[in-house]
Amino acid sequence: MQDMRIKLSVVLLVSFLGVFSTSNYISASDIKITGAESFKVQQPILNELVVSVADFGANPDMPANENGLAFEKAISKVRLTGASKLIIPTGRYRIRMEQPADILLKDLRNVVIDGLGSELIFSRHQQVKHEAYIALKECNTITIKNLIVDWDWDDFPIFAIARIIGVDKNSRTIEFQTTTPEIPDEKPLLVGVNREWDPEINNRNPGKGFVFPQPAERERLEKTAADRIVLTVIDTNCIKKAKKGQFVQLSFKPAYGTPSAFRINQSKHITFDNVTIYSSPYEAMNTGGVEYLQIINCRIEPRPGTGHRISTYGGLEIHSIKGFFRLENCVLDGIGDDNLHLSNHFLGGGLTKIDDHTVYANYLQRWMSVDLLWKGASFEMRRKNFSPTGWSSQIESFEYEYNVHKSLNAHRVKLRFKDPLPADFEEDNMLWNSDMNKGNFIIRNNEFRNGLCHALYIGLANGTIENNQFNNFAYPSLILNTVHRWGRWYLGTPINNVIIRNNVLTNNNTARRDPASLFVGGGYDAQPSDYTPVDYPIVTNVLIENNTIENSTWSAFGTFSSENIVVRKNRFINSNTYPRNNRYNGFGSVYVTHARNILFEKNVIVDGEKSLDKGCFIDSLTTTNVRCRKNKGF
Repeated sequence: MQDMRIKLSVVLLVSFLGVFSTSNYISASDIKITGAESFKVQQPILNELVVSVADFGANPDMPANENGLAFEKAISKVRLTGASKLIIPTGRYRIRMEQPADILLKDLRNVVIDGLGSELIFSRHQQVKHEAYIALKECNTITIKNLIVDWDWDDFPIFAIARIIGVDKNSRTIEFQTTTPEIPDEKPLLVGVNREWDPEINNRNPGKGFVFPQPAERERLEKTAADRIVLTVIDTNCIKKAKKGQFVQLSFKPAYGTPSAFRINQSKHITFDNVTIYSSPYEAMNTGGVEYLQIINCRIEPRPGTGHRISTYGGLEIHSIKGFFRLENCVLDGIGDDNLHLSNHFLGGGLTKIDDHTVYANYLQRWMSVDLLWKGASFEMRRKNFSPTGWSSQIESFEYEYNVHKSLNAHRVKLRFKDPLPADFEEDNMLWNSDMNKGNFIIRNNEFRNGLCHALYIGLANGTIENNQFNNFAYPSLILNTVHRWGRWYLGTPINNVIIRNNVLTNNNTARRDPASLFVGGGYDAQPSDYTPVDYPIVTNVLIENNTIENSTWSAFGTFSSENIVVRKNRFINSNTYPRNNRYNGFGSVYVTHARNILFEKNVIVDGEKSLDKGCFIDSLTTTNVRCRKNKGF
C-alpha cells in the first residue's frame, strides 16, 4: 500500500504540474551525449598472391576429414607465402577435424578469406572435445566474407520442439513427441539448457510451458522412437506441473562438446561480411581479448525450409573487448540465449587480503576474467555499490588457483599490485580493469527477432544503438546495464555516453522478467530474476530518443542506479498487460527510481484497455532532479 500511495501521489503531481524535481531543472543541452566516435576497422591490403583450397584437394565430393586437411594445408600456404587472399570455390563442403577447432586460423596477417557463397558443414566429433567450427587466434586484419556455415542435422539434430504426450507419476515418467522427428540416435542421450515453449507466440510464456528438469533431477532419458523420448525423474515434484499438450524446447548435446560457429581470441581488426550461420550447438560467435571487430551484412537464422525454430543456443558473446565494435545491417533470428551480449567484466566475487600489496580475487569463472589480467594492467577498486574508493594501481604479477571454491565460480587469482592497498580496504570491494572501460560500439540497422532471452545485453561505454527492430523476445529486449548477476557473473563497465534512438521494440518480454523492455541502469540481479538498484549511478549520460516500444508485458521503459538520462520523443504503447509482482517492474508504463537528473520531454504514453498499471511512476523517495515536460499520457 505504501508503494501504491507513493506512485499515486507522484503520478498526480506529474499530470497536473508537468514537473517533479527537488532542485534545479535540467535540459537536454545540459547533458553532453555524443555516442560512439567514428572508427574504421582496417581491411587487408591485397597483393597478387591468391591461394585456393581446391589447390590442396578440397572438393564438395571429398570426405569431411580430407577437406579439413586441404583447408589446413591451404592456410599454411597463405601464412608461408604472405598471400593476401584465400578463396573457397563455390560448393558445399563437409569438414571435420578431430581437434578443438575444425579450422584454425592462427597468427594470420592481412588476409581476405572469400567463400564465394560456399557452405561449410560441420558435425560432431568422436574423440576430441569440439569447441568451434572456425577459430581465430592472434590474428590481425582479417576479413571473412561470402560464406555460409551450418551443422549436419542429418548426423546429429541439435534442437527440437517437443510436446508432452504422457505423464505417469507412479513411474515418474514424462513422454515427449517432437513436432519434427529429430532426436539424435546416441546413448546416453544428453540435453543441455532447455526452455518452456508456447507455440501460439513462437516463444516462452510462463504458465503454459514445461520447465525441463536439471541433470541432477533426471534419472534417465531414453529415445523410444524416431520422434519420442521418455524422461524418468528422480522426484515426482519435478513433474507436478507437467501436463499433456504442453511444449518444451530441447537442446541435444553431442558427447564430445558443443561447438560455437566462431571463436576469436587475442585478435584485432577482424571483419565478418555477408556471413550466414544457420546453426551451431552452442554460440554463433564467442570472443575474448579482441579489438576492432565488426560484423556487417550477416545473418544468424534457422535454415529456410527446414522447419527449425532455433538457430544457435547463444548468439554473439563479445567479451573482454578492448574497444571498437560494430554490428550493422544484420539479421538475428531464433537464438536461444542473448542475441548480442556485449560487455566486459569485473572481479566481483570478494577480496581476501594477503599482505599490503596482495589480494585474492575470489569466486571467478576463468573465461570471464582471464583476458582482464596482464602485467601492468591498471585496476581500480570500487565498493559494493559500485562507487569508486579512489584507489588504483597496476598489476605486478598474477597467478590463478583452480577449483578452490565449491561453486560454479570455483577459481581465484592472486594479484600483487605496485602500490599498497587502501587503508579502508573491505572484503566486499571489487576490482575493475580501467584499461578496458573505453568501449566505443555501434549497433545499427539490424533486425532481432524470435529470441528466447534478451536481444541486446550491453555493458560498455561510448555507444550508439540506432535504427534497429526488436520483435518477439522472451526477456526485456534492450538492456544497457552494469550488474552483479545471480551471485556468479560480474558484468559491465561503468557506462557513460550512449545514444539509443530510432529503434522499434514490439511484442517483447513474453516470459515477464525484470526490469523493463528497454532498461538503463545497474545493480544486483538475484537468481532467477530479482533486479534491485544500488544508491550509486553506475550508468550516466544516456540519450533515449525517437524509439517506439509497443506491447510490452511489463513496463516499456525503466531506469535506476542512473544519472543524466534524457528520454525524449519516444512512444510507449500498450504496456503492463500482465499483473506486476512486488518488485519494480509494472510500476507504470515508464518508471524511475534511485536516479537523479532525469529529463522526460515530448514523449507519448498510450495505455490500451489491457494495460493494468498506467502512466509514469517516479519514486519520490529515491530520485532527485526529475523533469517532465510536454509529454502526453504521463
